[in-house]
Amino acid sequence: MLKRTTHYQFQPYGSILYDLSEVAEQHADYQQNALKLTAKSFSHVYSSNEPCYIQCKSGIVLMAVSKDGDTFENFVIHRIVKTNPETFFNFISISDDAEIDICYRKSNLEIHPAAHEVTFSPMVTNLHIHEILTTFYQVRKEDYVFPGEAHSYYELVYIDHGSMEMDVDGKAYSLSKYDLMLYYPGQFHSHYTKHDQTCSYLTVIFKMDDTLADSLCNRVFHTRKDIYQVLCSFMKAVQTEDYLNQELAILYLKEVIILLHQFDHKEEADAGINPMQQHYEHTLLNEILVYINNNICSAFTVEDLCIKFSVSRSSLQNLFRTNLHISPKQYISNLKLNHAKLLIQEHNRTISEISDMLGFTSIHYFSRKFKKQYGLSPTDYSKSIHP
Repeated sequence: MLKRTTHYQFQPYGSILYDLSEVAEQHADYQQNALKLTAKSFSHVYSSNEPCYIQCKSGIVLMAVSKDGDTFENFVIHRIVKTNPETFFNFISISDDAEIDICYRKSNLEIHPAAHEVTFSPMVTNLHIHEILTTFYQVRKEDYVFPGEAHSYYELVYIDHGSMEMDVDGKAYSLSKYDLMLYYPGQFHSHYTKHDQTCSYLTVIFKMDDTLADSLCNRVFHTRKDIYQVLCSFMKAVQTEDYLNQELAILYLKEVIILLHQFDHKEEADAGINPMQQHYEHTLLNEILVYINNNICSAFTVEDLCIKFSVSRSSLQNLFRTNLHISPKQYISNLKLNHAKLLIQEHNRTISEISDMLGFTSIHYFSRKFKKQYGLSPTDYSKSIHP
């Protein structure tokens, strides 16, 4: 899933604004250009030692960002992006075409060759099941023999109860309850039950426009709960005549094949992860971070955040520590001090005004926090960077 620039993981590369008034007020010498985008890759990147401002005007735009010009993270542009200085970035149009506005100081915007070409890979299907030719569920008693055949289609066999002996291209396999096997096109296969065996099994014969990986061939899979549940949903879909249920059956079959591809890399413990809960937490954290950034010049506490977002203090603490590895209080303090540093660099306000503006209880408390964070008092820092 692509993250947006409002996601908390974008913070190392920039921040979010709601309008461009900041640019007009503080950067009168900035220029604004409109860029039309169609390319799905790039081989050069931009950087500046001052903030740049980017706004998507039409289409859907991916912003690739990096701290070293080599390893990139991708974010979909949402709201107005203000880049951090020394961030490498470029853009790719996810939609057929797109347009962005970029504001920057021309003398400070540099273009560098990228360490490697960066390409956007769209979300497309790599599994094309053309047709499910037939599917049936069979019960076999002892001493059953199927002499065998080879055909030009894929065939999935899943043992629901009992056990069965199989022969595929001259190699013997024994399948028990919950075992699954795929026959590939052209493979000769036969099966039988011994005198003390019975078996119930599902067979699905299907045609694909693609070739499945060799890693799924000549292998018995002992299916986990996730595959079993999808097969149950498949059976329910093929047994009813509801609208688009055949389409649903194909989707379930695709899911089974995908799970087989992931079989060696997917742990059963994954079932303990709740993607919906993760998405909720990330969305909530994003909203809280946007609120903090937009109200950085206001006096508010962690309790105020708890009330506004209807979350307990312990939940808020866990949310920040799990995702940002920092407490909410420290995060707010760091953000205020970083903003104070930028305001001091502008030399437009006194230290006392900056302290009041950012909601510190006193100039002495502000100075103490600033010195602890940066090793210099606000006054000494101002003198060190005086033009």
